[in-house]
Amino acid sequence: MNRGTMIASIENFLNGLIGNQTVEQLDERELNVACAALLVHCAKVDGEQCRIEDKKIREILSNSFDLSGSDVDAVIETATAQQENAVDLHRFTRVIHKSMDREGRLRVVRLLWEMANADGTIGPEERNLVSVMAQLLDVEGHDAVALRQDVLAQSKLRKANE
Repeated sequence: MNRGTMIASIENFLNGLIGNQTVEQLDERELNVACAALLVHCAKVDGEQCRIEDKKIREILSNSFDLSGSDVDAVIETATAQQENAVDLHRFTRVIHKSMDREGRLRVVRLLWEMANADGTIGPEERNLVSVMAQLLDVEGHDAVALRQDVLAQSKLRKANE
């Protein structure tokens, strides 16, 4: 088998596995699912996932990742299943770490703080979880604290303006 035929054979095999999606589309989907899994875990960590948190997950995925309603549903469904079957959070933070630069990882930590504060309070379980996720994402502790303080300040400002 010559080199060209072998490469074509490999490409055909991979296309059979992934359909018509490009590697970039798979990476983007994997990144969306990883972020959603962390958001879902954050919503559930205090034992109470309420409608406000469900709405916040949808809002974050729609606004931050530019997903449509049906795409949001699919990502949440996949992320929830993967998160429930995961032994730990490393598989999700690894995807984010390899796919995003420092600024992107800071945005993810900010989104996690927003998720943790969706119901108006950040409980100790949520605080610990986001702190651990920030460490796994290689975000400095002082940056994670600053992001939490900014999210809380923005929340107070929104409540004052209502």
